Amino acid sequence: MFFTRDTLAGKIVPYASLALTVLALAACADAPAGLDPSGDKLSASSSEPAFSRADNGPGAVYTLTNGVDGNAVVAFHRSQDGSLTSLGSFATGGKGIGGTIDPLTSQFAVVVNDAHDALFAVNAGSNEISSFRIDANGALALVSKVSSKGSRPVSLGVHDNLLYALNSGDNTVSGYRITGDARIVALPHSTRALAPGANGAAAIRFTRDGRQLIVTERVSNRLEVFAVLPDGRLGAPVATPGNGAATFGFDVTARNQPIVSETQGSLTSYALAPDGALSPITSSISTGGLAPCWVIITADERFAYTTNSGSSFLAGYSVDAAGHLTPLTPGAHTGESGAGATPLDLDRVGNQFLYTLEAGTGTIGTFVINPDGTLAARPDVPAGAPASGLQGLASF
Repeated sequence: MFFTRDTLAGKIVPYASLALTVLALAACADAPAGLDPSGDKLSASSSEPAFSRADNGPGAVYTLTNGVDGNAVVAFHRSQDGSLTSLGSFATGGKGIGGTIDPLTSQFAVVVNDAHDALFAVNAGSNEISSFRIDANGALALVSKVSSKGSRPVSLGVHDNLLYALNSGDNTVSGYRITGDARIVALPHSTRALAPGANGAAAIRFTRDGRQLIVTERVSNRLEVFAVLPDGRLGAPVATPGNGAATFGFDVTARNQPIVSETQGSLTSYALAPDGALSPITSSISTGGLAPCWVIITADERFAYTTNSGSSFLAGYSVDAAGHLTPLTPGAHTGESGAGATPLDLDRVGNQFLYTLEAGTGTIGTFVINPDGTLAARPDVPAGAPASGLQGLASF
């Protein structure tokens, strides 16, 4: 079944423009954890409570301008029905690198913690990370800005009160404690180099239990897994070659099964062993499109979605308990993002809504997730100028 979207500017046809497709392909396809005893659990200090974690309550959606003259988070209030209302932009105090579509070539440039009271964003142009407190309506208050301890941070992973940054410029990862009021403090002696030969570091994410930290590398085409030690620091990396070509974005089930995009046009799901070794479950299943780059799994883990950035549509899959992937709409697109959208990132709210950053048109796309996993499109919402360097997406 096909789904089309009406934008504020009118009906969009389901064919990406050649120029934006080339841009997307170039960007996407080039070749229990603890803290030390002084770490505090995060607690919001706002006089109003943070959002409920319930799937059917209100929430927010965020993306990053990545502006070279001043980076900012673009924020939207999310109503219970999934509709978005602009809250404006909130300066990070740092700088992005500018560009057009996917300049950071990454997933998770902006992330929200599980409590939905703190947001973290990369400043790739000034080698910094910013943290914000999330107020009751979804608006942000800048709390801290720290060095990324490396060059060009592009992706962030958060679990409880532990945050790690992935620096693609020098192939390092660095750890931070999240203390009260969403403040981040560098975790001493936590910076580690990726394994020799690393190239094109793209995304970082904890397993759901926080015991392991996973990094993907598109150019060297592999995954690295770090054990997270009791003090929050990392063990030595265990590297596994990607099953397909150009391993990129990913998400992880609660059963330690990374589902990983391969920009050749496929996804692979993996089993993750306690020692960090990975082995394919479903190997390089086709997405039916060009340059799938970003992956997200619903809260109930029944469905996974990827964005085909070179084809401007989404592909969805059912996920069984063993980690096998089965197409939801064989031979058809699960969701259309429209001509020129070149979807750049995606996130979900529970099992109800899927949001996509459509950098080509400078919009946020909204989909309702039906009980069978198929998608029903809602109108797009403007987020910035078309092809202006927007990067990352986080929602709750």
